[in-house]
Amino acid sequence: MPPAIRHLHITIMLLIIAQIIISNFIEVERNGEIGTSGIEFYATWTHFITGLTLVPLIIMFVVLEFKRHGFSYFYPYLSGNFKQITPDIKQLLSFKLPEAQPYGLAAIIQGLGLGAILLVVGSGLTWFIGWNIGAAWEHDLKELHEFLTSFVEAYLIGHGLVGLLHVFLLNKEKSIN
Repeated sequence: MPPAIRHLHITIMLLIIAQIIISNFIEVERNGEIGTSGIEFYATWTHFITGLTLVPLIIMFVVLEFKRHGFSYFYPYLSGNFKQITPDIKQLLSFKLPEAQPYGLAAIIQGLGLGAILLVVGSGLTWFIGWNIGAAWEHDLKELHEFLTSFVEAYLIGHGLVGLLHVFLLNKEKSIN
């Protein structure tokens, strides 16, 4: 991963983790009113501002990744390409972690993460716009945004744990040699 993309990836990851933590303190009532206590008020506006900052960062990251690898790299199954997925799954079933390969399981999982984060920022931006214009459906968008965020949370946890497992296994292999 080129350094600029790695830094962008880390920045986005840290901002998303901050968003998840901050979201525990925000309050937007069904009628669109923001909580008036200090923590609720500031957490809500911090969440909004950080979310609006994430929109262009995530779009830039996704565009750079698609330019670097292409769409089919992350979603090979959509074009019927299972050449790398099949051996990766067989390797997983034998309790071995497959190496990251183009068009393989790791790339597909990255693609799922890209899709999930696009859905979350898209739903968050749509909710924010709906909230600003006082749309009747604003609360439904908020609930959709919260639901979609659970996929990003699961992705962060899974991605992080598999990354740690990968580092552990590489270090174990190095110490054996």
